[in-house]
Amino acid sequence: MRAVTMEQGVLTPVDLPDPIPEKGEVIVRTLACGICGSDLHAARHFDDFVRTSRESGGAFKLTTFNPVVLGHEFCAEIVDYGPHTEHSLPVGARVCSIPMLRRTPPVPIGYSEAAPGGFAEYMLLSESLISPVPGGLNADLAALTEPMAVGYHAVNKANLRGSEATLVIGCGPVGLAVIIALKQRGIAPIVAADYSSKRRELAIKVGADVVFDPEDKSAYTYAPLTKPQDVVYFECVGVPGMLDEIFVGAPKNARIVVVGICISMDHSRPLIAVNKELSVQYVLGYTEEEFVQSLHHISSGEFDVSQLVTDETGFDGLANAFKVLANPEQQGKILVKPEL
Repeated sequence: MRAVTMEQGVLTPVDLPDPIPEKGEVIVRTLACGICGSDLHAARHFDDFVRTSRESGGAFKLTTFNPVVLGHEFCAEIVDYGPHTEHSLPVGARVCSIPMLRRTPPVPIGYSEAAPGGFAEYMLLSESLISPVPGGLNADLAALTEPMAVGYHAVNKANLRGSEATLVIGCGPVGLAVIIALKQRGIAPIVAADYSSKRRELAIKVGADVVFDPEDKSAYTYAPLTKPQDVVYFECVGVPGMLDEIFVGAPKNARIVVVGICISMDHSRPLIAVNKELSVQYVLGYTEEEFVQSLHHISSGEFDVSQLVTDETGFDGLANAFKVLANPEQQGKILVKPEL
């Protein structure tokens, strides 16, 4: 099969053997796969990514220096079933899945040598984790289920009461997913901040009420965000110094939900958070239920993701797409499609 491997940050189109399913697994053909910010992190900060993954454990990890096939935001089509499967859906059915194989131990799809991701023609999925794509929903939008589930989970973990003002810091794909989930929840006002004019424009399109360029005006001084006990910040940047900046700008008793993943060593001054009695919640991924709910929210239109995809590419253009995504003014979400 055709695929693109990543090794030491270098993306290379290659031919690989077709994957062989184990017990309870299905073979699927990739229809569309999004390029995630964590894919960009893995390529740009490869050594740090592997080292931190090995130290932390957990599901979000890349622990090998060998070539891997990235891609964990996908919609695919069932090609065949492996041994000991129930054939729960017909061959040809379009599906999405949590990017994990239920092996012992579990194998992360797109971050393991054993489980190629969506930057390949074919993948393996655990039958027990596949979700059928509702009729009428195209593969491009269905492929956004995984990143939308991340934003949905972050909003759920915030335990919102409905009266809060929210500030989403960083309007990349994760921040936009948070905004969409907040909009679906009926939260207002939704304030967003990003240095990129294109991302601020996308934030408004998907539901933000007010946007700020941090260079021109501090979002922290916006009146609805200065009320104690009714402010929630979603940190969706993941760069060193961001948390400390939020500690300084937040009002007393504010809640902070950390969605962005900072790979590098960070620093913050706990005394500031202590004096303000801030609450900090780190989040990762989503539950199986949240994943399925996200797929259905996209299908129903409750999650309006139609503005998120700004371009698509085949395998030969994947390396260039990674370079393009380094500039937030050029693209939002780029989908990879094997047939292009």
